[in-house]
Amino acid sequence: MTALGERNSLQPFKTPHLSERGRGPHAARTAYTAEELGKESVSEAVGGRRALQFTRLNWALLATAVVLIVIGYVALASSSPVLSTVVAPLLLVAAYAVLIPLGLIL
Repeated sequence: MTALGERNSLQPFKTPHLSERGRGPHAARTAYTAEELGKESVSEAVGGRRALQFTRLNWALLATAVVLIVIGYVALASSSPVLSTVVAPLLLVAAYAVLIPLGLIL
């Protein structure tokens, strides 16, 4: 018999029964489905919050970040010392450190 979590190529993987969960070295990695918890959906099972629902604002911020990243790398590759040493780093920091986090958080 194989240990829980190991797969034999001749036997399909069998999910452990509810009474077997929570025991042994793999107890921390046990996941329950919404039905097993008596909830209608997974979002209800994890506290009612829905994960990553993007609005137009999120997409606009992320699209602006992508545009600034492209412009920043083009400016970084330019031969102008002002563009490559001042403007490009400012654009890249604004995109990576400000716009992308805001696009994901808001």
